[in-house]
Amino acid sequence: MDITSTPAEHQDRGIRRASWIALALLVPVVVGAGLVTLSTTRASGCVTYGVECADVPDGSIPGSFLAALLLGILAVAWPRKLLPFASARGWLLGLHGAAQLMTAALILGFA
Repeated sequence: MDITSTPAEHQDRGIRRASWIALALLVPVVVGAGLVTLSTTRASGCVTYGVECADVPDGSIPGSFLAALLLGILAVAWPRKLLPFASARGWLLGLHGAAQLMTAALILGFA
């Protein structure tokens, strides 16, 4: 901890570091969920023949991915002095995590 930093600044740096890690894991989680989904028999029938496809609404997977991406970028890049309240970065990190889990769940539920 730096001598000139306050505990709030130190905590904010920790949350920002966690936000970087969560943002970096977004693409591997999506790719991993896609590979697991495509390895099932039901998914191969859906892709090849168009039968037994799940009823995931159109646009929900890209929408949740974009929400996770934007929330992660906001959690990482928003300057501390411009945050509307002290725990805003923590809330953004939590919302990013929820959107990332939703994206993975929608991809896994596709097949």
